[in-house]
Amino acid sequence: MVVAPEYSNRKLVDSLRTFPEGKRNCYTLKPREGKNQNYYVRAFIYHGNYDSKNETQMFDLYVGVNYWDTVDINVEDMFATYYEIIHYSVTDTIYVCLVNTGSGVPFINGLDLRFMNDSPYRSMDRSLLPWVRADLGGLDATKSSTRYKDDVYDRIWRFDVNLNDSVSISTETNIDIQGSDDPCRLPVEVLRTAVQPRNGLNSLSYNYTRYTENSEFLVFFHFAEIEQIAPGEIREFTITLNGLNYGLFTLEYLKPLTIGPYTLQDQVRFSIDATLRSDLPPILNAFEIFKLGPPLDSPTNQTDGMFSISILLNAIGFGARML
Repeated sequence: MVVAPEYSNRKLVDSLRTFPEGKRNCYTLKPREGKNQNYYVRAFIYHGNYDSKNETQMFDLYVGVNYWDTVDINVEDMFATYYEIIHYSVTDTIYVCLVNTGSGVPFINGLDLRFMNDSPYRSMDRSLLPWVRADLGGLDATKSSTRYKDDVYDRIWRFDVNLNDSVSISTETNIDIQGSDDPCRLPVEVLRTAVQPRNGLNSLSYNYTRYTENSEFLVFFHFAEIEQIAPGEIREFTITLNGLNYGLFTLEYLKPLTIGPYTLQDQVRFSIDATLRSDLPPILNAFEIFKLGPPLDSPTNQTDGMFSISILLNAIGFGARML
């Protein structure tokens, strides 16, 4: 199937596969790294009014027997939505399943699979769901995000997250991420921009409002000093998370620093505050919020529709990639 011409905007999501038959249909992924590894799975969803019905669609995504997320699509939305999960697989085969919940025909436009065991995003008993990945201070108005190949972990960094009362700063100077000991390895484009408080303020703050009771979150903060500080001056700050204080922290010029992860309950509220002896206000280049999924259930045999995909397979009607 293809999206309607007036909705066509990106090659990756201009075609799709629908599943009008059966309650549960699954793709069978067999990564060469095998079992007992962490994998990044990303599903691209874009309706594009392919069926000319102008109807909202809802269905569930699963990884094996474990619930992933609910797809809730407004047909009039002109942009693709992507759903991400970092999953620890105890088997050589990973099943990505679309489940019909009675609110529309499940469909999918693209599917990515990436080996993640060399990354700092690892969990052996619970999945990680990326909910916020913010590139702060982004200045390129022609782009809405940065991703692979600029990012070695194929993270998608969004430019549309704003901190209260902040202004952007940037540098053109190179930042050596290859020589850094920061395992998160952010793209240079992300680290070259940051935000700091508006003039006269000494604090950056952010409240994450999309939360549910009894939820758990992981938060990573990413810094790089991109301004040359005068001799004798310091930029020193603390981090307050849901009312708890952490720090003191200082930065080295052009050297990436990741602070975290911190585990939080129910909500994410943070402020980054200059200390009394700091000569400069705090900065923040990027941050990430992951929701922790429930404990993983043991896999069972899949009895519904199965579809195998391999590296860069497009013949089944959507772009499937395993990198």
